[in-house]
Amino acid sequence: MKINIKQVYIILLISLCFSLLRYAFLRVDYPLFKKSKLDSLDVSIDNEKITSLESMISSINSPTLVDIKLAKLLFDNSLVKFIDARDVESYSEQHILNSINIPYDLIEDLNNEHDLSFLFNSKNEFYEKIIIEKNEPFYIGLKDNKPFITDKNLDIINDSQYTTFIVYCSGEGCSLSEDLGFYLNEQFSFNRIFIYEGGMPEWSKYGYPVE
Repeated sequence: MKINIKQVYIILLISLCFSLLRYAFLRVDYPLFKKSKLDSLDVSIDNEKITSLESMISSINSPTLVDIKLAKLLFDNSLVKFIDARDVESYSEQHILNSINIPYDLIEDLNNEHDLSFLFNSKNEFYEKIIIEKNEPFYIGLKDNKPFITDKNLDIINDSQYTTFIVYCSGEGCSLSEDLGFYLNEQFSFNRIFIYEGGMPEWSKYGYPVE
């Protein structure tokens, strides 16, 4: 059977028109593109003063976007802990120096396995040792009513580095960091969370520390 190219184009054009009309008359607010729930920083940061960085951290109450410049400043001043939201294989290949791997795809299983939501909601101090495949173990818990994640000694968890986090994944187009950030915020009440959208590709492009 001979295919009429002109007819194919006409059919495609008509289908597109009907799709746009349907979208225009939808009663609900249904965006063509996914809208991010992320906040943006509206504070002035003095790059030379660590007190300004600490003040900015204390003002964060929900997952907030951070660019590479600020991410590197927080890294250099040891004010945050980086969390890699990618899968174990990607993390094993290369990751930001000293970051902890918490794959978003496994967070629901970890929550159920360790009853984390229940433990956080109880408001009692606790810590749980988490082991994900061949990764080094880390601890997640609650102390002095502050949620923490650490891969170091439990006696230093009052350090802001273990209660403030930058979550990253595979850069532009990867939503794992945002998804994990909001999960930690909504399920476990982690408030001091930054989302670094540039992720691993941008960090390595600038030659910043990896392992």
